[in-house]
Amino acid sequence: MALAIVSTGLIKAQGSDGTFRGSMLPDTALSPWSVGLFGGFTNNHHVIDVLYATDMKYTDLSGYTAGVTAAYHLKGWLAVRADVAMVQKNYRLDRDNRYLPFAYTESTNNYLSLPVTAVLSLGRTFRFSGIIGGYAGYWLSGHRSGQSLSVTYLVTNNQEYTYFDEDYTFNSSRDNRFDAGLVYGFALRCTIIKKLDLSAELRWYYALTDVQKQYMSRLNPRYNTTRSLQFGIAYWL
Repeated sequence: MALAIVSTGLIKAQGSDGTFRGSMLPDTALSPWSVGLFGGFTNNHHVIDVLYATDMKYTDLSGYTAGVTAAYHLKGWLAVRADVAMVQKNYRLDRDNRYLPFAYTESTNNYLSLPVTAVLSLGRTFRFSGIIGGYAGYWLSGHRSGQSLSVTYLVTNNQEYTYFDEDYTFNSSRDNRFDAGLVYGFALRCTIIKKLDLSAELRWYYALTDVQKQYMSRLNPRYNTTRSLQFGIAYWL
């Protein structure tokens, strides 16, 4: 959700002139702030208990993530970081029964996510970091594509399919567009030149909010658990 700045830190010390210095910063950097860009890939798992609907099968789908990030480094081993990220949470639903044989829907879902995390790091030029925190987000848009049996199947019993490829239309009484949950992960950062870091990060977004409202009784909750592999670059201010 951003790897570029996750693993750099500083040890706070006051010099005789009162300036803020840290032995773990790049040599020319005196600021505890760093900013960066990141991008990468996602893989989403749509979590729902299908109970006895054995003809329904949900499959993970890949997507992308991209965004900007900023971090304030409190100590050499601790930083606080905030991101603004676009995160795709995609999945596929297959239906195969006597009424809907070989029907499927692929769902592409774009979320704006705002993670705030604590970053704990080890090392100096090469740093390994653990990341933990929470996020809030909003379901921006969706797209649906796939195939279903034509309505003529009920009359002719011929397996004629209807194909669709369309933007998703939100229903305010059905769809919960607010998204929130936990975020955690690991990152590896390398300082390549003064004030400039490269990084790679593996993180998980664990949603605690249902993607649907309780618009009817006995609905099974539906959640997204999303993994991301992202790469970034950060600059010390």
